[in-house]
Amino acid sequence: MPWRVAAPLLLSTVLLTGCGADAKPAAAPPAVSAGPVAVTNCGTPVTIAAPPMRVVTMNQAATEIMLALGLQDRMIGTAYLDDAILPAYADAYAKIPVLAKEYPTKEKLLEAEPDFVYASYNSAFGDEGVGDRADWQKLGVGTYISPAGCPAQTRQAKLAIGDVFTEIRELAAIFGVSDRGEKLIADHEGRIATAAGTARNVKVMWWDGGSDAPSVGACCGAPNMIMSAAGVTNAFADLTGSWGDTSWETVTDRNPEVIVLVDASWDPAAQKKTFLAGHRTLKDLPAVKQQWYVVIPFSSTTAGVRNVLGVEALAQGIAALPSGVPS
Repeated sequence: MPWRVAAPLLLSTVLLTGCGADAKPAAAPPAVSAGPVAVTNCGTPVTIAAPPMRVVTMNQAATEIMLALGLQDRMIGTAYLDDAILPAYADAYAKIPVLAKEYPTKEKLLEAEPDFVYASYNSAFGDEGVGDRADWQKLGVGTYISPAGCPAQTRQAKLAIGDVFTEIRELAAIFGVSDRGEKLIADHEGRIATAAGTARNVKVMWWDGGSDAPSVGACCGAPNMIMSAAGVTNAFADLTGSWGDTSWETVTDRNPEVIVLVDASWDPAAQKKTFLAGHRTLKDLPAVKQQWYVVIPFSSTTAGVRNVLGVEALAQGIAALPSGVPS
């Protein structure tokens, strides 16, 4: 699992288009022309003279944003999935070489001869990744990190849905497909508004993992962003950061009305349910006794095209719970 960080962006530039997170990727035009694009990404100036044609993506969210923009014909390699690619993009993804299960070595990436490298997390350019961004830029290879994954010193304080849309706009501008980006954003904005209209405003604990000290969605990362967009209350919005460690005694005191169970291959939601049901104190919480749970995949908590699915799953999951859930 890559190092998780959270919070938004920095930057400014332009437009885009595409399809929904579960729509077919847009077909790429036979040729694209665009003038130079300059952004400041995670504090690093990035100038792209012409749309990149040999792109490597690292981390699932970066890969899926590229596919959502219909840019599979520019992708010469991918790396590091958290789970299966979205079904709408599976055929396109299957045609792209996978360079490594996690991050490729610098040597492996050099062999691919990319002209642009796009990652969701700063860790992709760390010691366990492909090496420093500055070294790649000296080689003439453009780089971009999701603003939500910037190093702490260059991240905004609190991640919002609008920051995800800014990332999409910037990528679309870099690749000369701004109209697709705006279309994709408009689709997601409409779906989020519809989802938010269905959810009751209940107090939610977003449980990522941890049995001794639970890690929960805190004030400022993707879990809080999704809860806010869905119109519910984060029971741990007073904790700093994206995720925060708390105690089960505090969970009991706050008595969340609904519990989000993050589902990941390394920590399945079913395992979390078993733990809660067997805990001598937690088993008596109304949310546990009544199984007022909403299961959301871990991949929905990385900034990208899956966030709209997380908002929809949370809103629809709460709407489907019995009327006995307080509101």
